[in-house]
Amino acid sequence: MDKIKEKLEKLRVEADDAKARADKHESEVRELKNSLAQREVEVQGLNNRLRLAEESNERNEKKVAELTEKNRSLELSSEQAERRATQLEQERTALEAQVADVTSKHAAVKEELRATLAELEGM
Repeated sequence: MDKIKEKLEKLRVEADDAKARADKHESEVRELKNSLAQREVEVQGLNNRLRLAEESNERNEKKVAELTEKNRSLELSSEQAERRATQLEQERTALEAQVADVTSKHAAVKEELRATLAELEGM
């Protein structure tokens, strides 16, 4: 009978130890599950931030493309304006030469007229 009592006591101690270990492991599992849930929340938050950053990046890339196209268009307009300015400058130079030529001819004709009038008066 003593052996049975000893055996039962030993089994109780082992059962208590097993229960304590099981309780400890269950506590660790709960902590790990809580930690996992926190990590999942963190991952979700990071995924949201990443998605927002990607969307912002896409918008910025579109703006860069639009601004690049606008810049290209403005450069073309500027080149056309420079060509037109050069053309107008050449036309102005040609017209100034014509004015100088006409002014010179006018002065010559005027002098010739004056000389002719003076000759006619002298007759």
